[in-house]
Amino acid sequence: KRPFFPGMAAPLIIEPGKFYDALKKVLHTEHKMLALFLLKDETKGIYQASCKDLFQVGVCARVVRVTSMEGGGLQATLNMEQRIRLVRPVENEPGSLTAEVQYYEESTQKLPAKEIKAYTISIVNAIKDLLKLNPLFKEELQLFLGHSEFTDPGKLADFSVALTTAAKEELQDVLETFSIKDRVEKALILLRKELDLSQMQNSITQKIEANIAKTQKEFFLREQLRTIKKELGIEKDDKTHDTEKFRERIREAKVPEHALTVINEEMDKLSVLDPQSAEYGVCRNYLDWLTIIPWGKYSQWLEGEKGQ
Repeated sequence: KRPFFPGMAAPLIIEPGKFYDALKKVLHTEHKMLALFLLKDETKGIYQASCKDLFQVGVCARVVRVTSMEGGGLQATLNMEQRIRLVRPVENEPGSLTAEVQYYEESTQKLPAKEIKAYTISIVNAIKDLLKLNPLFKEELQLFLGHSEFTDPGKLADFSVALTTAAKEELQDVLETFSIKDRVEKALILLRKELDLSQMQNSITQKIEANIAKTQKEFFLREQLRTIKKELGIEKDDKTHDTEKFRERIREAKVPEHALTVINEEMDKLSVLDPQSAEYGVCRNYLDWLTIIPWGKYSQWLEGEKGQ
């Protein structure tokens, strides 16, 4: 899904199949090298792909270590060595993709020393700005700087764009740029885009966190205020408020004895239930219905009928 760049190290999982067999052949060679090219169309499976389905510029990689995986596959650790260009396919290896390639040797000798230094500083500063917003890349940067020199802007450009979330076409464009000057300029553009994106994400995150913090603060303050009022007797909790409301309703009502027995039983039940429980809501609604009935009150017509 993304191209590899020279100077990178990466694990590659090879499942049983023609590439598995090809890797086995590579391991028996003295150089232990293979070529990696990006597929133009991700939806096309790698086992159905041919050389015409690949971007023409990729990298050659050296197999450093191979470990077996459960299920029969292999995990190969690769060091990306240098850029290569696919010249033409070779059909003398049935069952695997074989091609003639052209190797590209990196060189910065054509650039003046001051220009190399200026480009290098520009990239390093852009990476530092990116690390301030996204410290996840710090370990990768330290690993890279431990194996590289600040005097190589080409490698710095390759490394820096690999840190970005740029589209595969943008990354491939950098990979295909052999001119150090043009490559650095493209890398700086991608780094600038990544910085803008990281700043936007950081701003959104800060706003969300501020809203969450404000909501939490208001919640705790309301709970503290409620507790203080309760301690001072200014405010009662929900259960006490409900219980007093129901008792007030039936105090002056002429409730039949059998109905009053049920109401008292439900009141006792309500007093031991947790206000946050679902059963509390059921019991409360039942009492609300029982106590809101106009016990002992009759309409004028019913009172006349009762008198007759």
